[in-house]
Amino acid sequence: MLRGIRKASSNWLGRAVMGVVLGLIAVSFAIWGIGDIFRGFGRSTVAKVGSTEITIDQFRQVYNDRLQQLSRQVGRPITPDQARLLNLDQQLAGQLVAEAAIDQRARQLRLNLSDAAVAKQIMSDANFKGLNGQFDRSRFDAMIRQAGYNEPRYTAEQKRLTLRREVAETVGGDLTLPKSYSDAYNRFENEQRAIDYVTLDRAKAGDIAAPAPEVIEKYFADNKAQFRAPEYRSVAVMALTPADVIKPDDISAADARQYYDRNQARFGTPERRDLQQISFPNEDEAKAAAQPSETKTVSASAVLYSVTRP
Repeated sequence: MLRGIRKASSNWLGRAVMGVVLGLIAVSFAIWGIGDIFRGFGRSTVAKVGSTEITIDQFRQVYNDRLQQLSRQVGRPITPDQARLLNLDQQLAGQLVAEAAIDQRARQLRLNLSDAAVAKQIMSDANFKGLNGQFDRSRFDAMIRQAGYNEPRYTAEQKRLTLRREVAETVGGDLTLPKSYSDAYNRFENEQRAIDYVTLDRAKAGDIAAPAPEVIEKYFADNKAQFRAPEYRSVAVMALTPADVIKPDDISAADARQYYDRNQARFGTPERRDLQQISFPNEDEAKAAAQPSETKTVSASAVLYSVTRP
């Protein structure tokens, strides 16, 4: 049942991690014991990991399956007392708790596997292939029936094992480094450089005579740009801000009032009038519209109208 975890523990790191986890779980069960599971079933669950509960029925089924497997391996029935001496109950309890913990983590990571992927995985299993190298349905049914499974239960178990393997490999699986990283690391560790060089000091150059003045002048004329200093500009800057010029405290109220009176046009907005105009074809209709009616009284002087003459 723990095929996925055993495969994930094929390397030393996976074995160490899984060994510590299962060891702690086994020690906890050894301290508190699980004897009451087989003495009247005083509780409905064996253990609870997160939101996952391991029920008595689940534990009983796994216990009976494991007991039958051991009996087939040794060739004779194993009694419950003999299984208890082998601490089979505590071992299976620890395994179920470990599986429940991995299943809980798989749900937290929202891992899932489609039914088509599970079917493809089962059909590619070499144990279920016939003599022609193809998937043999009768061989598959016989093998899972011999192991105590039916097809739905075996399919569900394979799906859980695959998800457990995905979680376990994140801890103990092999990590493949990117090729660019491995190449860079290999160069850093193993790459070597060979350098050949010759030292030439002043003595090896021999005696060099001082150049004649005309040679110096010609060299300077040909390389004036190397002896030219960069151009510079000097700038005098005086900062003048409104705060430096305006001093409100030096202006009296009378001077401010006098300036306002002289420049009222700058501080006011001209008055405006809005006029609404209703056009009538002639003057008679305009006067008629201004006459009072039964429901509305309109003053003739309050109606603005214009007459549009043909």
